[in-house]
Amino acid sequence: MKTAQEMYLYSKKQQLGTNITPFIGGWLQRKHFKLIEGALSTNEEVLVAFTGRHHPEDMDNFTKHSGESDKAFHERVEDARSGKVRYFECKGFTAYAITSEGRLIFARWVPFNNDYKSLPLNNINTINPNTRIFWGSLRIESFREVFSIFWTKRVVFAIAKQLQESKSDGQDGIMDGVTSSMHRHEAQQYARSGSAAELAERKAALEQGLISQEEYDAYKEEFLKR
Repeated sequence: MKTAQEMYLYSKKQQLGTNITPFIGGWLQRKHFKLIEGALSTNEEVLVAFTGRHHPEDMDNFTKHSGESDKAFHERVEDARSGKVRYFECKGFTAYAITSEGRLIFARWVPFNNDYKSLPLNNINTINPNTRIFWGSLRIESFREVFSIFWTKRVVFAIAKQLQESKSDGQDGIMDGVTSSMHRHEAQQYARSGSAAELAERKAALEQGLISQEEYDAYKEEFLKR
């Protein structure tokens, strides 16, 4: 995906969040994604697009204030980390995109104040969903950014899964939407299918008298150990 329209349609089809602002929600969502479109490099593409309400956390939350007791400081930090994010506490609806360059881009369009940021997936330390009966939030911690994405419980878990799989995908050095574990599984399946073909060839060679029964049995035993 390269265009705002493609991102909007993807998030809508996959049911990965939606802007419910009356009458103009869809239009605003496209405006948010338009900022992401403009932030993409020449060969960069969006693999996953979604929408949620953005709740940034001031890093001041994790700095002890002058005259603040240790107990008060720790209580404040725990409150900030509790994940108890509420709808109207959020900054507003925001568009998010996971790209082929291993980035999470998030953007929010408002008149005269367009805002977008980029976060390398490898810099994300924590992906922590915190859900209630219907609503939930996904807390993301990195070296420089700490924020939560608020939306329904189902969407929060779906976004968490996409981010976790994308981080795993980046570990194999190819952001193609296929995780490292999937690549390993495919490689194992390919190796096994290749070995099975070789076993069939050895069987044919045995029947033609080209190899001995002992040679065939030794190869078959090795194949079964794989």
